[in-house]
Order: sequence, then C-alpha cells, then structure tokens
Amino acid sequence: MSKKKVNIFGTTGSIGQSTLQVLRGYKGKYDFIAFSAHDNVDQLIKDCLEFKPQYANIGNEKHFLKLKNALHDTDISLSYGRDALLDLACTKVDWSMSAIVGFSGVEISLLCAEHSQILALANKEALVCAGKLLLSICKTYNTELIPVDSEHSAIFQCLTGERRKDLKSITLTASGGPFRNWSLKRMGSVTLKEALNHPNWRMGTRITIDSASMFNKSLELIEAMHLFELEFSDVEVIIHPQSIVHSMVNFKDGTTLAQLSVPDMKGPIGYALNYPKRLNIDIENVNFAKIGSLEFYMPDKEKFRSLEIVEKVGRNLDLGVIFNAAKEIALDRFISGEIAFLDMAELVEKTLAESSLINKILKKPQKISDIIEINELTRGIAEKIKF
Repeated sequence: MSKKKVNIFGTTGSIGQSTLQVLRGYKGKYDFIAFSAHDNVDQLIKDCLEFKPQYANIGNEKHFLKLKNALHDTDISLSYGRDALLDLACTKVDWSMSAIVGFSGVEISLLCAEHSQILALANKEALVCAGKLLLSICKTYNTELIPVDSEHSAIFQCLTGERRKDLKSITLTASGGPFRNWSLKRMGSVTLKEALNHPNWRMGTRITIDSASMFNKSLELIEAMHLFELEFSDVEVIIHPQSIVHSMVNFKDGTTLAQLSVPDMKGPIGYALNYPKRLNIDIENVNFAKIGSLEFYMPDKEKFRSLEIVEKVGRNLDLGVIFNAAKEIALDRFISGEIAFLDMAELVEKTLAESSLINKILKKPQKISDIIEINELTRGIAEKIKF
C-alpha cells in the first residue's frame, strides 16, 4: 500500500505541532512533502530533521540562511517567501493541513483545495473571507474538505450518515474565555496578559485573544453557515465553560446529536487525517462521573459585541472579508496597546459601516484577487479609525 503524501502549512503553530504529534505515531504511513513556517525557524529545523519533508519554506527571508545552514546535510529542498510557499501549495498530494493563521492562509487554502485530495482546514479565514470560492473549488476538483476547528469537526461528525434536509439548526458551543464571569465595567480595563489566559485551550497569541473577545466564535458562526449551508437564524451560540460538548446538531424530529471529548485538538486533527476511519490517539475519554455536571447558558452580547455585530455579515456573507480584516487590525491595535479590549468591537462595527467597502462588496467578489483587494482596502480604513 502506497504512503499518503502530506503537506502541513503552518507547521510550527499550535495546530501544526498538534498535527505532528498525531503523525509521530504513524510515520511509516506517510510521505511528508512540504512544511512551512513564517518566523519560528528553530522549530521548523527540528521538525524537518525529525520528519524529513521533501520541501521546507520559511516565510521570513531573514531566517533563510539559518535554515539552510542547519539542513545543509539533508536532501530537503529549501525556499523562502510567499511566492515559493504558493508554489508548494500547488504540489499534488493526498492530504494538506492548512493551518496558517489569519488572512495569510486564505490563498494557500484555496490552492490546497485545488491540488489536494483532502483539505484539512484549520484556517477559518478561508471560509469567512472566501467561502463561496473555496467550496466551488472543492466541488470542481472533487476535494474533500474536512474542518479541523473542534466545533465544525463536531458538527461534521454528527452529520455523518444523516440527510442534510433533516437538519433543523446548529448549536455552537463556546467556553466564554477568561472573561465570561467579568462585568462589562471590569472588561473595560482588560490587559493583554489577562486576554492571553484562556481557561481551557492552549493556542497561539492571536486566536487566544480572539477567543477572549469571542470574535473567534463569530468567525466560526460564519464558517458554519458556509460549510453546512445554513441561514444566520439556524446557528445559535451558547456558553459551555467546560469545553466538553464541542457542538450540537438539532434535527427536525426533535433529536439533538452532540460530539463530546476532552479539549484536545489532536482529536479533530486525527479525525481529519484518517477520515472516514478513526485513529488510535492517546486521548482520554470523558469521565462523566468525575465531571458530574455540564453547564450551558446564553452569552451576554453586551459584553461580547462581536456576536451582535456578526449578524450583519450573516445577512450577507460577502461581508466576511471586511469583518475579518477589520478584526485583524483591531487585534493588532489591541496587542500594541493602541486601543482597549472593548474598542476592538467598535472598530469592526465602524469599519463595516464604510460605504466605499460596501460598494466593493455589492460587485460580488469572484476571484481571489478581488478578495485580496477588499482585504487591503479594509485594513487601510481600519488602521485610520480613531478613538
């Protein structure tokens, strides 16, 4: 039996590293084709020495010499920069993990959809910003798209073997992050350190803050609409502090199916890697007797305004690229100390109201170049909004 050819884009990030943890026990079954990182050259070197991919790309050119010197005794073909990375995404493989964070991963995801038999999608921005285009490419090239977000993986698993016409609605669960029990007044003085203290998940800086503000959940809501062909009114978000129930699917006959597991990204990654079969992964099953009870309650949209603002996008999914670009700039400005935590939602709301951007959206972006243009325009506007 021939080995599966595998690409991992965003190798050194939290999803990339979890992917390698899963693959570590099954090295003999896979040929590693392409690995990529942007700045974390030391981790990329370690991963290349262990897994020996055919190609490795470092996004930041200043790290290329270090990469080259460290791997000069290997047969790995090395490159740097975005153009070389896009070329690697065009390599024909069986399975690609698209785990580059943010808008930077959108074009990579689209190319993977064209050149991979299975696209394991962790880059949520690909669906948020270019969902129609991505799904069209998957259909054209008969590519299986398997979501890696724990919530969408849960929904995907619950829908397996079900008729889509029997689906009534979806319930996305959210931990509520570190501020779920904070007052609105207290949230007005959130520090960067506090925003990075997620109670359940260990993730990268940007997604951890997005989870704290619940912008991450807003993006996931848009993702779910694209992936499962839903209206905004068909997707509900509830707070579930334990992060055991990863999402629920509600059917027309009153049945609700849920997927439960301890919070560990190796689960959805392993499911995507070996779909439709399950891998033997070192993850404990849920101990219900030990947990005792599970909590669920509605989010406070006054505190987490992203859940309110995203409704505008829910009525017109083409606005997703504006929503995401504004969110990325808001996040940059919070991390740099330029704006307060609660200002991020206001910045996104103000950007979404810009008529020049709305006019661009009304032309219905068809190509990745259209989406890139709108992203750049949005970022420029969001950077100039004053507080």
